[in-house]
Amino acid sequence: MVSIVIPIYNSEKYLARCIQSLVAQTEPEIEIILVNDGSSDSSGYISDEWAKKDSRIKVIHRENDGVTNARKAGVEHSTGDWICFVDSDDILPEQSIYTLSKHIRDDVDMIIGTLEYNGYFKVSRRYNYEEQNALQYLKYILKNKVHNGPVARLIRKSLFDNRIFDIPPKITRGEDVIMNIRLAQKIRLVILLPDTVYNYLWNSESVSSKSRSFKEFINYEIFWHRMVMQSINPDFKKKLKWAILYFYCRQLYWLLLKKNFMLLKNRYV
Repeated sequence: MVSIVIPIYNSEKYLARCIQSLVAQTEPEIEIILVNDGSSDSSGYISDEWAKKDSRIKVIHRENDGVTNARKAGVEHSTGDWICFVDSDDILPEQSIYTLSKHIRDDVDMIIGTLEYNGYFKVSRRYNYEEQNALQYLKYILKNKVHNGPVARLIRKSLFDNRIFDIPPKITRGEDVIMNIRLAQKIRLVILLPDTVYNYLWNSESVSSKSRSFKEFINYEIFWHRMVMQSINPDFKKKLKWAILYFYCRQLYWLLLKKNFMLLKNRYV
């Protein structure tokens, strides 16, 4: 069985749409775990009402402790052999779980489908069918050839341990990358699929969309990069030196773009 874990925080505008896409899955063997992470709006009530209508839905109410710990709570309460994370403002096409689960094999630990991004622009990162080992997959993450978050995929539950979720509370953006890098080093095989299994809907009110001053942005990036590098085992680092160099160059490029954007914004707005 697949356990779908949804961390929820003040998502009343989008939550019903998200849950509707989950209960409409053509694969019936699922459980849906809604983790209400201390929402101050009606998200908790919406979750409870949906649980009354569908026995596959389980609701966890907890004090606000961040998205990483909300995901951890969901995994701990799950009963499935596979975990699928979904953000509460996104939706799954109705065939998503079926499409992913039909590729489950004994030697596979992660199955990733195509994600469509619907924001200012509609973008789809479509893969060719491919099977990768841990090293190949880590290279893909560092070279930004695969979406770095934990969504749009099935993850074998046995991969999760305390270290996967041991991310400092200070990390409020990019925690997905750290989690995925740690998971990647435990896998045997990853399967990439061309099928669209996730619709990411951009939300201007999300944590990752909130702006910081450039100084705050730089300080955060330095700390985040340190956490990323500490998450890669030394044996892997030796084999990933060129991918790591590419990762740093790419991040520097985006930092320069961010600085120029903020200078223009301060000048003309």
